[in-house]
Amino acid sequence: MVTVSVLMALYEGVLSWHGLEGRPALLSLCGTVFVYLLVLWVDTDAKEHSEIYRPFEYGYLVLLWWVPYVPYYLWRTRGAVGLLILLGFTALYLMAFLIQWLVYVSAAR
Repeated sequence: MVTVSVLMALYEGVLSWHGLEGRPALLSLCGTVFVYLLVLWVDTDAKEHSEIYRPFEYGYLVLLWWVPYVPYYLWRTRGAVGLLILLGFTALYLMAFLIQWLVYVSAAR
């Protein structure tokens, strides 16, 4: 997830620096890959926590309901530290947009 986010942020940052637009399909692909990797991480991490009930279709359910489930899962398994981890995941997910915004703000000055 980190590698995908950093590479996409570099790509968007370089394009923004030169005043070019990125391809929307590539941004969508990056977001989709990030979500799949996050779901795979939750599925693998849940195997280590016996307090989490894992039905047969657990991975598919996490994929369908990842937006409400990931914060719940992180809170349930890690408490307040889980919310910090969620903040880190959100920052990784939005890194390309944040870098693009920073380049825009710095170029405007």
